[in-house]
Amino acid sequence: MPSFFHKKIIDRIKYIDALPTDIKVLSEWVKAGDHIKLLYESAKVDEIVIYASGPFTFIHSIAVPNDALQKFENDDLLKWSCNPYTSYASYVSSNEGMEINRGIGWRGCDALDEGMDLIFGRTFEGWSGEGRDYFEASQEYTHLTGIHWRPEYNAYCKFDHNGDLAQTISITVGKGQDISLVTFTWPELEEYLAISDSSLVRMFDFTLLNHSNFSGWPDTAENKIELSEDFFYRQKTYGTMGYTRGIQIIRPRVTAEFAHKNVRDSWSGKKDKQYAEFIAHDWRNGCVTKISTDPKATANYFNAEGNDKPFELSPAFFRPEVLSKYKTDRDKYTIAERSISCRSAWHLKGYDLNEAGQIHAYICDLRSLPYSEQLHWLSYNEEPKAGISHRAVVNDFEGTFVDFSHPREEVISIARRWRERPIPWWTLRDEELLNRANIPLTTSTDEWANAFLDLSKLIVEGFEVKAIRKRLDDAAIQYDSKEQSVLLLERLLSGVSHPSMPARLEGLRTIQMIRSKVAGHSGGSAARTIANDAITEYGSYNEHFTHACRLAAQELEAVAQAFEAIG
Repeated sequence: MPSFFHKKIIDRIKYIDALPTDIKVLSEWVKAGDHIKLLYESAKVDEIVIYASGPFTFIHSIAVPNDALQKFENDDLLKWSCNPYTSYASYVSSNEGMEINRGIGWRGCDALDEGMDLIFGRTFEGWSGEGRDYFEASQEYTHLTGIHWRPEYNAYCKFDHNGDLAQTISITVGKGQDISLVTFTWPELEEYLAISDSSLVRMFDFTLLNHSNFSGWPDTAENKIELSEDFFYRQKTYGTMGYTRGIQIIRPRVTAEFAHKNVRDSWSGKKDKQYAEFIAHDWRNGCVTKISTDPKATANYFNAEGNDKPFELSPAFFRPEVLSKYKTDRDKYTIAERSISCRSAWHLKGYDLNEAGQIHAYICDLRSLPYSEQLHWLSYNEEPKAGISHRAVVNDFEGTFVDFSHPREEVISIARRWRERPIPWWTLRDEELLNRANIPLTTSTDEWANAFLDLSKLIVEGFEVKAIRKRLDDAAIQYDSKEQSVLLLERLLSGVSHPSMPARLEGLRTIQMIRSKVAGHSGGSAARTIANDAITEYGSYNEHFTHACRLAAQELEAVAQAFEAIG
């Protein structure tokens, strides 16, 4: 659906376009006071009306170069005559052949003719279903702002700095006397206007009368009203009828230089940048202290001489719950083994888990986060209980690759390998599953159970029962028709009769059992017993998950070998 502001504007237009029944009220209504107030107020907000069409309201806006506006008087601009349904381009035939005419001389004034349309109204002639009438946004504008049409929102959208979907152009197409409305968010539009040295020109017409009683306009003079040098109109009112037709020029509130800097800063990630201060290990000076993520507060290899600033590779430490937020929204966040990404918004590299169960990340990586995200991490910040992980030392400081990885990564690697060389007895059901089954780091039973749920969806659900049964049939290995994938795979392994083959798939059975009895249910004594047993035997959910992944990786390799053995 369109934005909240967009819907409020529709309600307001419906309200001010309602035809009064009282004669005194009607006589005042035709002076368009409420309509002018709508234009005046909507020019100051962060979502601005570009086009509106209602029973008595018409507003249409284009971007016009400032130098073109300076060449003409107000009376010239008041001759406007255009709407968004005028074709942008057409073929023109002459005795010399045919050429393309691209929208020249069709707005009623030379200054307006130099303008740029922001929207185009289209009608699919002959089509009678939904979508016959619609609006397109200027390709130039959509490309520059990086926005895309999302039909479920009736809006052109992009992801903001928090990775949330933001409606940048909201559109409502009314039928009959319903309201049609197009609104643009101002920050993006202002940036476009400032950089193109243009202003927004809103043309408006409010013809207010009772059409059932209308017999024509009287031969009386128009009034020309200039509220300011950028807001003027001509008006005629007579009794219970009137029209108000004019121009409102809305100029950028920022300079071109400011807009240029804003765009450059967005490219470098410095736009509206704020910095948090974290408790961190200043290993350069041998102390634990607060270190700001501001680049000016730290040093690196290239600028360390002559100062004692902490290095930007100083690690800050956090309670493991800091990652829980990212595990609850899998569409928005991707948690890799040592990095976290928020769709089209930010990327945190280099985090890891130390032996004390703390998450750690470097100051230079934390500074790349939006300020709101830095504050989230700050709320879980604590003094180090141990140093950084051995893997981080090897990778980040010794500059070599580690020769070890978490068993979960081994499982994911096998799944990727099976996907790349299609095999008939296993299928990856969803690409997103490769980014899930994240290692549980906290004492949360839900986090632990959901990790096994994702692992089951990735591995166990991928086995093709029919294909496995066919292989068993080909190898003359007996099985029961009611048996499912895990038990069928155990039949396969026993049929191969090799000492390296496990007789029972304990890892896969554990994954399925926790999925069915804990993750797949709301709880109960059985689920609590399974969870308690995992803690008792392995000390933490993390270690239990690690053990299950280690077994599963070995078993999956054995399964692949068994299938190869029977041909």
